[in-house]
Amino acid sequence: MKNKVIIPIFVVLLLLAMVPLSFDSGSMRLLFGWLPLQLAYWWILMFVNLTFVLCVARHFVKTSKKEGEGDE
Repeated sequence: MKNKVIIPIFVVLLLLAMVPLSFDSGSMRLLFGWLPLQLAYWWILMFVNLTFVLCVARHFVKTSKKEGEGDE
């Protein structure tokens, strides 16, 4: 993953979390008869965010190891 790709992904995830969507207002709709749609949206968003953070951390660890091997 290139460093230039990280910032746009972060901005998109941030906007998805900050911008109110149409299904946030109004009556609460349920998925599968028990799961509120808003809660499912936030769970999915948090899962994607966690995956993104772990991928970025893994990328930085790999690049730092490559740079460390080149110094020796």
